[in-house]
Amino acid sequence: MVGTAEQITLSGERLAKVDALPKVTGSAEFGADIDLPGLLQAKILRSPHAHARIILIDTSAAESLDGVEAVVTRDDFPDIQAAGSAGTGEVDISLRYLAELVIARKKVLFQGHPVAAVAARTAEIAEKATQLIKVDYEVLAPVQDPVEAMAPGAPLLHDDLVTKSIGGQADSPSNVALHVELGRGDVDAGFAASDHIVERTYKTSIVHQGYIEPEAETAWYHNDGTVEVWANTQGIFDHRSQLSKLLEMEPGNILVRGTEVGGAFGAKAQTRISPLCVVLSRKTGKPVQIVLSRTEVLTATGPGAAATITVKIGATNDGKMKAVQARFVYGAGAYPGAPVGIGCLCAFAPYQPEAARIDGYDVVTNTPRVAAYRAPGATVGSYAAESAIDELAKKLGMDPIDFRLANISKTGDQNMNDMEFTTIGIEEMLLAAKGHPHYTAPLKGKNAGRGIAIGWWPNGIGTSSCRMTVNPDGTISLVVGTMDLSSTRTGFVQLAAETLGLKPSEVHITTGDTSSIAYSGTAGGSRVTRSMGSAIYDASQDIIGQIKERVASKLGVTPEFVDFADGQFAARDVPDNSLSFREAATEAASGARGIVASASNNPNMRPANGYALDIADVDVDPDTGKVELTRFTAFQDVGRVVNPDAVEGQVQGGAVQGIGWALNEEYVYDDTGVLQNASLLDYRMPTALDLPRIDTVILETPADDGPYGVRGVGEPPIVPPAGAIANAIDDAIGVRMTQLPMSPERVFWAMRDAAESSAEAAGD
Repeated sequence: MVGTAEQITLSGERLAKVDALPKVTGSAEFGADIDLPGLLQAKILRSPHAHARIILIDTSAAESLDGVEAVVTRDDFPDIQAAGSAGTGEVDISLRYLAELVIARKKVLFQGHPVAAVAARTAEIAEKATQLIKVDYEVLAPVQDPVEAMAPGAPLLHDDLVTKSIGGQADSPSNVALHVELGRGDVDAGFAASDHIVERTYKTSIVHQGYIEPEAETAWYHNDGTVEVWANTQGIFDHRSQLSKLLEMEPGNILVRGTEVGGAFGAKAQTRISPLCVVLSRKTGKPVQIVLSRTEVLTATGPGAAATITVKIGATNDGKMKAVQARFVYGAGAYPGAPVGIGCLCAFAPYQPEAARIDGYDVVTNTPRVAAYRAPGATVGSYAAESAIDELAKKLGMDPIDFRLANISKTGDQNMNDMEFTTIGIEEMLLAAKGHPHYTAPLKGKNAGRGIAIGWWPNGIGTSSCRMTVNPDGTISLVVGTMDLSSTRTGFVQLAAETLGLKPSEVHITTGDTSSIAYSGTAGGSRVTRSMGSAIYDASQDIIGQIKERVASKLGVTPEFVDFADGQFAARDVPDNSLSFREAATEAASGARGIVASASNNPNMRPANGYALDIADVDVDPDTGKVELTRFTAFQDVGRVVNPDAVEGQVQGGAVQGIGWALNEEYVYDDTGVLQNASLLDYRMPTALDLPRIDTVILETPADDGPYGVRGVGEPPIVPPAGAIANAIDDAIGVRMTQLPMSPERVFWAMRDAAESSAEAAGD
């Protein structure tokens, strides 16, 4: 059963995190905390080259080192040729390519590509042993830039990779895996009818999610052929599925337990190191653990994709957007699967141009294979689109909010893939921003500027499952199958408590493993609270129905005349004849009569539309190009607020990541494809000293599907910051920044180039 948004009233209580105490006291168990009898530590030998053929691997010296218990290479893994999906979520990868990503086969395709792994009594011995492994390589020319990788004659990463598109597939191999095509209407006629046209190319860099906890996983292969895995994963069931396929094991023989996750943002949706742990454990008969270093995390895990995007937009003098044409080139890293499709879809979703033609290209490069990063693909697409839209508004002499209001998507409109928008309140958000004190306040400073931008994300759905048990004292035990990345367990407790009329302290929540709960999808896509909320609602209704059956006689009526509202079971039309939920539940669950209900949400719930808007104020130092963010307000429509603290934290956290993408963060490679800033000293993420207070404005337009009306919160806030800051910089200094990050050096030279161009024009 799926309810409607009006069925449950949410109090919006600022409930403290239910896992706060174990986390602040150190008793919460993270990936590296797993300690088992005879536990071995393992280290990975990684390629020093960005592109090379593996000629020979000699492990004999490593195997003879005292303390080494096992070494594995490509020869210890099944030869997977299946081309089907590996089920890794938003940024999917084929099973064959995931197998090659776990450990290299014929070639290494990026610096840091795993080549071998060693299990030993200590991590120090294992590290020393990796240095004794001899690998002969035939070094090949690398290519890091996606546009360069598309060019004829570029080094080919895969000899059998051919471009697929709506028209079929190409005849010869290239580095282009996929050509996406979206659009509607007559674009050429639209541009012909436009009074003003803006066309620019924008470039962004590879960035990392920057999660605090490195990947840490443990496996124990038992004599009976079963295996236990402890993983800081975003999804225990999909993790089990990936292991089953990669290692050709029966899923029922694999038990996955999720540890606490110290940050992920999409990057821990696919297995990387537990297959190595399993095979090493199978060889040794002992549990094996791998904990990555920060350098390994930056060098060899899945960062966010770089892109080069060309946008052309035309509009009439009255502000009507007539045509949009765009070309999105996304770098996938070593294996296909960049988030180019969703990037194309998100960039112009807030708007309704009369005609559009969008082409996207998924291109492989000699860099780490990308992973999801909080609204994967949307941040860079929005940066390009919102920059061009702002520039066009400036040409028209229109307020940037008024221009957007003239072209926004509304409920019932269609996105570029012809999917109809369910309830959407972008107009209300723009109007709220236009009347906000931040937008109306005067700017301070000679080089101050203000910019806005909108971002959209579809919100995923998928399956989430829970199990509720009524305890003898009338409290609830709630087991969920999704991993908690952002205080979702606290929200689940609140939803269950408010549905059943209990205090949050009367709902006790745990996260199950793959043997104790029904399938639940990976935590990602801004889907978890909405989908699990639906499952909690359905399980609650089941429990309410069971209790009605058991307490009807006590209330003096038959079950169909027992009502439940506001936490009370009452005999219909019988005054003062009622029981609280706890009273009724205690009665119903007394003796051997347990009450248990399990439920999964309807996976066909409609997308809920997540959207956000930012207002950014900057001050630009003309002597250094340094951009100081002086004020920032983040607006987001969350449908319905479950926990304001959690909502505001998500919005602020996503905004800060988008700010880092805009101003600081990028991977820097040398000409050989070796990463030059593989530490958090050199890969610079913003700190509190770099930021103003992130003010939040939370709007509530309930989603029209699901019992609580909530929308996903986690991903929309990272989408608009880069566009808003770029627009603010242009407002401050009159220079359009077309490359991220907008570092002091880039801003300085952009100002210098603009000044020289102006001087030349004046001289003419």
